[in-house]
Amino acid sequence: MIDYAGLKALHAGCAAVSIAGFVARYLLMLADSPMLRARAVRVLPHVVDTVLLASALALVWQLSVNPLREAWLATKIVALLGYIVLGAIALRHGRGKVARAAAGIAAITVFAFIASVARSKSAYGFLGLLGA
Repeated sequence: MIDYAGLKALHAGCAAVSIAGFVARYLLMLADSPMLRARAVRVLPHVVDTVLLASALALVWQLSVNPLREAWLATKIVALLGYIVLGAIALRHGRGKVARAAAGIAAITVFAFIASVARSKSAYGFLGLLGA
C-alpha cells in the first residue's frame, strides 16, 4: 500500500495532468482541431481522472475522514461536480463557440478554486482572500 505522502503526490500529479489535458483539449476545441478525435485524446483523460479519483478515495480512507463532516472536502466534492458539468459544456455540449469558450474559462476557474481549497484546507479557498 502506498503511504500518505505517496498518495498525496500521486493525487496532486494526476490533478496537474488532468487540468493540463483539459486545457489542451479546450484549446483544440477552440481551434476546431481534428486532433480532438484522436483515440489518445479521447481515452487518456478518463484514465488520468480514474487514477485521480481512486487516489482521492484512498486518501480519505487512509485519513479516516468523513468528507461530509469536513467542510473543505465537501466543498471540493461540490466544486468537482460543477467542474465536470462546465467541462462537458466546454468540450462537447455547449451551444455555440462562445458558450463553450465561456464554460471552459469557468471550468478552469473552478479547478483553480478546487486546488486552492485543497492547499488551504479551507472551504473558502482563494475566495477567503476576498473577505480578508
